[in-house]
Amino acid sequence: MAEETIRTGVDRLLEFLKGIDKIPLTEAAQKLRISSSLLQSWVDFLVEEEIVGIEYKFTKPIIYLNRPPEERKVRVKEEAKPGLNAYKEDFVIRASQKNIPQGKITFLWKNHVKVALNRKREFFLREARKRNLTHIEELWNTYAGRLLLS
Repeated sequence: MAEETIRTGVDRLLEFLKGIDKIPLTEAAQKLRISSSLLQSWVDFLVEEEIVGIEYKFTKPIIYLNRPPEERKVRVKEEAKPGLNAYKEDFVIRASQKNIPQGKITFLWKNHVKVALNRKREFFLREARKRNLTHIEELWNTYAGRLLLS
């Protein structure tokens, strides 16, 4: 006799959540063709068991499947803020699309960084003084030099 597997509504919910990142609770209920109140009771239990997560945008509940720790680490890396190199690459790509010669792109990038540095210099110095750091000008020059070399 073949062994049969019984699938519950909660099983359907978990399978559904595997295929998406986040979804409003009411929208999930509609797609699963169940009432929002029934789905809410399932979600409440699954949140307690740390299987499902819930967050609120104003008063609207958004549900998602909690990922295993290994997957969470990978996702954090993907969502990390881009660094200076990513901004530089974007700058170079946009300048190339405008047919700016490579030598001029390098000059424009360094000029862009210098302008940004000049805007931040006073803030840097003020914050360094608040923290009673020594050799503040030397710190600033090291910081600025590293940025200009990138």
